[in-house]
Amino acid sequence: RRSSMKEYKNILSLDSNQTNAYLNLGEMKAKDFNEFNRSVRSENGVYMSMQESANKDFVESEKYFLSALSKDTLNYDTIMKLSLLYERANKPQKGIPLLNRLVRNNKDDKNVHLLLGLLYYKTSQLQQSHNEYKIALELMDKLEKLDFTRYSVLLTLNQSDLFENSFIDEENAEQIINSFWKASDPLYLTDYNERLLEHYSRVAYANLNFSVPSLGLAGWSTDMGETVVRYGEPLNRIRIRPAIGAGGTVSVKTELWYYENMNVAFTDMFSNGNYQYVWPAGEKDKLVPQIPGNYLDFMNDLKRTNPTFYKPKYEGPTLSVPYLIAQFKSARRNYSDLFLNYFFPEASNINTDSVNYKIGFFFFDKRFTEKFKSVFNLKTIKSNKSLQSMLISLQPDSGYAAFELIRDVDKGTFSSHGNFTVKKFSNTRLDISDLLIAGDVSLDKKGEEYFNRNEIYIKPYIQNEFTKQEPIYLYYEIYNLEKDNQGLTDFEQSLVISDYSTEQKSGLSKFFSSITNFLGITSEQKITLKSNYKTLETNPQIYFQLDLNNFDAGEYQIKIVIKDNLNGSEKEVDRIIKLLK
Repeated sequence: RRSSMKEYKNILSLDSNQTNAYLNLGEMKAKDFNEFNRSVRSENGVYMSMQESANKDFVESEKYFLSALSKDTLNYDTIMKLSLLYERANKPQKGIPLLNRLVRNNKDDKNVHLLLGLLYYKTSQLQQSHNEYKIALELMDKLEKLDFTRYSVLLTLNQSDLFENSFIDEENAEQIINSFWKASDPLYLTDYNERLLEHYSRVAYANLNFSVPSLGLAGWSTDMGETVVRYGEPLNRIRIRPAIGAGGTVSVKTELWYYENMNVAFTDMFSNGNYQYVWPAGEKDKLVPQIPGNYLDFMNDLKRTNPTFYKPKYEGPTLSVPYLIAQFKSARRNYSDLFLNYFFPEASNINTDSVNYKIGFFFFDKRFTEKFKSVFNLKTIKSNKSLQSMLISLQPDSGYAAFELIRDVDKGTFSSHGNFTVKKFSNTRLDISDLLIAGDVSLDKKGEEYFNRNEIYIKPYIQNEFTKQEPIYLYYEIYNLEKDNQGLTDFEQSLVISDYSTEQKSGLSKFFSSITNFLGITSEQKITLKSNYKTLETNPQIYFQLDLNNFDAGEYQIKIVIKDNLNGSEKEVDRIIKLLK
């Protein structure tokens, strides 16, 4: 190898225009960098970093590649190898213009678009990454395309949890995989699936870094590649150089990967580039890993219990948007009204007076069939901190809901996904809405932060934490009360306040001393205030102010119990609140 490098340098001393000499020298030093980057060697039990040497290899490799490009600006091999060097050195932004040079001059192929998609993804240019992967997939042959779209995907599927033990075969694989991607998409407001982009990037990264051509192994199918496909790239990694140990044993090349909540170790036991999970060496083994433990069994167990991990990645910063959904019976038969209340995120660091937002709410059934979609744009002044309300009418169902927001100016993103049940309110039996905690309830609209509910204006609280100085109103609706022969309802309302945390026993103590004249006190850790009403309305709207000035700080359960005195039926609703000092 040294002789080869010497001859290439001799060639260049005779003719500095020999592009292939520069290319081969650059490739050799790139291999050195890849081999020794993040490596350590053991010296008397102390690990010594080899990063300084690896960094010199990078500088030399880059120099040779750039010299080759100075002679042939569109040399395909040089651009591909230099761009891959930049990817491995965590400098993806430097490879993008080189690859685009090939695209502009019609010297591109699926490998160019695949590597370009990966570099765009690593620089958070997700739309461009999506475009490149789409082109790459169209240019792939059938088998390679199946690696990306089917076989590698099956690694991440937990059939028992996601698909109720359904057997995946050729006939239903596409449907199951499509459902998986739909369920995993973290942001429906974009034209692409961020989770799918992550998957393509993981497979591309694995194939570029862990393929073993001599064994016919694609990178994603190796132990290292499968780990990346399932759990992403590690936060850090260290390669321990091989060494001769006592008794003629050989401590083989071992690599340790660090993730947020786990470590994984691999060893190149057969020195063929196919790193496998570390397993314990036998007493008579001459080849031993440099990390103790049985990572083979550990990873097999992990694959069963946690088949994959993904943390969403967006083009802009992640935003915080406090919101609350309150459900009421709708005037439309067999529908429920959902009031989505939210605040715009903090925008003090934005250098414009007004901000545009793209906002969406989505609801899917359990099979991830879309049942509701509302997407709209909203422009507001930067300092606007008023409450926003959105009315959504849905048929009762259990499924999956998503509330999302994208800020145009910096691509700031908020996304909240999760299981959600649209409540079914009875048309005949006694029922009660959600219990809404508000800062004010009025017959007149006093500001933009109020929403209208049947001519009553409500200023809801989004959070469940309050100070004693904040006014607290309770609002709820009762449905289907019976009437007597005089056309009046007759019902009993009980307000029950109790300590929510068993560790906080003194929260009600001060309050009791001031309400001993009330009836219905049931214990020293619970108060019940009962009232009887008669109304002309079978579906009355109830609201009143709650005085918590005599309460200690702590968590409390606020419960409303309604009893229809005419038929004896009962219904209740509750909320947990936290009272601050």
